[in-house]
Amino acid sequence: MQARLLTRETGDLDPRELARTVTTDLLRSFAPAPQHRFNGEFAARPDPAGVDERAHNIRAHGAGVSSLALDKFDGRILISGGAEGSIKIWDLESCGNPHKLHTFRPVSSIARSARDQNSAGHTHGITHLAFYPFDPDAFLSSSYDKKLKLWSTQRCTLSASFDLNATIYSHSTSPIADHLLVSVATQHSNVRLVDLKSGSAVQALVAHGGPVLSTAWSPRHDHILVSGHADGKVRVWDIRRAGGVIAQLDQEDSLGIIHRYDHATAAGMDWGQMPHFRASAQAHDEAVNGLQWTDDGRYIISTGLDHRIRVWDAATGANTLASFGSVIQNQHAKTASFLVSPSSLSTGNELLFWPNDQEILVLDLHEGNIVTRLRSPGVTNPVGARGSQMGRNRITSIVWRGAGGGGHQVGPVMGGGNSVGAIYSSHMDGQIRVWAPQISGPEDLDEDEEITEDEETRRRKRKAVNNAYRSLMGKQITFT
Repeated sequence: MQARLLTRETGDLDPRELARTVTTDLLRSFAPAPQHRFNGEFAARPDPAGVDERAHNIRAHGAGVSSLALDKFDGRILISGGAEGSIKIWDLESCGNPHKLHTFRPVSSIARSARDQNSAGHTHGITHLAFYPFDPDAFLSSSYDKKLKLWSTQRCTLSASFDLNATIYSHSTSPIADHLLVSVATQHSNVRLVDLKSGSAVQALVAHGGPVLSTAWSPRHDHILVSGHADGKVRVWDIRRAGGVIAQLDQEDSLGIIHRYDHATAAGMDWGQMPHFRASAQAHDEAVNGLQWTDDGRYIISTGLDHRIRVWDAATGANTLASFGSVIQNQHAKTASFLVSPSSLSTGNELLFWPNDQEILVLDLHEGNIVTRLRSPGVTNPVGARGSQMGRNRITSIVWRGAGGGGHQVGPVMGGGNSVGAIYSSHMDGQIRVWAPQISGPEDLDEDEEITEDEETRRRKRKAVNNAYRSLMGKQITFT
């Protein structure tokens, strides 16, 4: 690092290139940050023994956390949605020193609404959360109660509600468009478009492929949308056109539309009268439950229940044939949450952060190789009778902490006001976990404050052994 700073000062290294080099190293150094904890209770309860403040006892949502959203403008506000239907808002800058032990508590919340009440909250579990792309003071939520809702972040008040009469898996808004359309993936085969301005579901993009599990807007063209369907197809839509579908991604096509055009013209065919894609083209062998564009709009990433991740050239529709091997776990028929690092951050390829059940795989987006595996301390693969308990640690959603959003999908500036960067993951066990890049410097975490989940696991095992000996031998035996 000192050598790089010297070359920058002597003018041999461009400052922007230095920044990209440093962030490239940071992106590859993510590790668990167990000193950050999220407690869903607004006030601390009396706990003289410190039992409730142990890492494994702290929960953001008692029934599990199903979704997260993080504002991309300042990287400050985190929103979590619970499997029980509540929504909580957290201020990430309430932590003064990111290296010291800190327990976050919600600054506000939206309670679950009972069926016989007229309160504004959802009545069922949250399926997806997302900030409005141009205003961090507005966010959208969807739920198994079949409603899409628009909220004010600061006041936690309801601004609009849309009943779509179908289970909503996820929703998406364009990061660049002037229109206020929200694409909604539901259990129906049509892609629903909701206009926040008029307050109605204005359009349905007609398809016949079973439930829609994911949608994503182009970061380059405000009228281009892709959708993933249960029949394994990825459809590309132009919402301005009556016909709608302009392409389907084909896993067998590694050349793209330009090659097909050249082949047709060489054969003397009229390209304008020919279909530009195969009607039977499939992107995956099973349902497509995840879609995302790189922030520069050059590539589309799709994920399917066939345990495959594919990368597509957005300009031609060609399958780039990136191979991620057989390690990918993806078996839940719901919208998959994953991240792609901003292309402007690193000197090499973008990185794909994939929640692989209890771990996060960091993968090279174009080569497919594993850069690193992120595992929570004390968490291993489920084996035997512990499998069901370990399954509760499954990751349900991950978000990137970045700032300077604007027209980007995520904040392209790494980190927020008090952090060099972080990834936040939600889990079925009710916890929100933090993963942060490792930076060189003095150790700011006091030994007496550091309580990792590894230590908690060993403590529980010692207690279990003690209890077993007491019951078998009729007297107390203490191990030290």
